Amino acid sequence: MRRSNFFVQGRTPKDVWYRGLKLIMSRGAHVLDERGSNTKEILNLMTRIEEPRGNFPEEILKRERMLIEYEDQFLSPENKGFSYTYGERLRNWEGIDQIQVIIERIRNTKNTRRATATTWIPAIDSKREEVPCMILVDFKLREKLELTALFRSHDFYGAYPYNIYALSKLQEYAAREIKAKPGGITVLSISAHIYAGDLQSICSILGEPL
Repeated sequence: MRRSNFFVQGRTPKDVWYRGLKLIMSRGAHVLDERGSNTKEILNLMTRIEEPRGNFPEEILKRERMLIEYEDQFLSPENKGFSYTYGERLRNWEGIDQIQVIIERIRNTKNTRRATATTWIPAIDSKREEVPCMILVDFKLREKLELTALFRSHDFYGAYPYNIYALSKLQEYAAREIKAKPGGITVLSISAHIYAGDLQSICSILGEPL
């Protein structure tokens, strides 16, 4: 059975999350990860959300505080005691705000292909255990401002909806700054997986037996 190279497309975050969970549940291979956790995994899952500001899963919206905290860690240049934050890596690494650089680049050259920000720092992350899951974000201004993100590792149940929420806020921010409309969000998850401990919760959400 094929375990890699899948594409899931939908209108809203809720649509895509549910479809992705079903796909991993049905096609995922059992993989023991570096921490010794049992997971079900598929490789190279590309998801496309046409309306990232559309319906979010009710299960996620109930955790409003977590969404706000995650958005703050994603957009704020300050690191408040974590091993890393995406905001720090994207907006304040050695004094460089990569998102502001992207905004200026798009302002200067509308069709640029160089509006990319990275979070992986080889000198640091090659020696650490706690390293970024999201490796880069890329913006393309065509009719609207499109966002693409690459994740080396993606907890599809526990992290994906929060990632999409924060990415949509980052996209909105950049779109406002360049006076464009935000478009869709595409995510490539090199390892899209769910943990064995979450299987029962996932089955409850999907209305399917374990």
